[in-house]
Amino acid sequence: EAFQTFAHEVALHIAMANPRYLDVADIPPAEVEAAQAGFRDQAVADGKPAAIAEKVAEGRMEKFYQEMCLLRQPFVKDEEKTIRQLLTDAIAAIGENIVIRRFIRYELGNQ
Repeated sequence: EAFQTFAHEVALHIAMANPRYLDVADIPPAEVEAAQAGFRDQAVADGKPAAIAEKVAEGRMEKFYQEMCLLRQPFVKDEEKTIRQLLTDAIAAIGENIVIRRFIRYELGNQ
């Protein structure tokens, strides 16, 4: 029962938050590099020195990871917890090792 509730909550979260990847390791390196370069270039264009632009890019990459990676996203029903924390809580409550290996999100009517 507790596992079904957990699985349902995660499924609802995926439907609402639209993560693209499970975790940072699943993001293709080219996409990470492109995002990082874009954030760095944007900071330089805003007049930031190179060292500061690098720090700004790192901060924006953390936000990028939170938006793109399921396990790093804040849970939609409780923004204080991430999905990773929700998973850890479910493992503790159920007493079984639970692993999210992959997910698929379907969207109807969007081209």
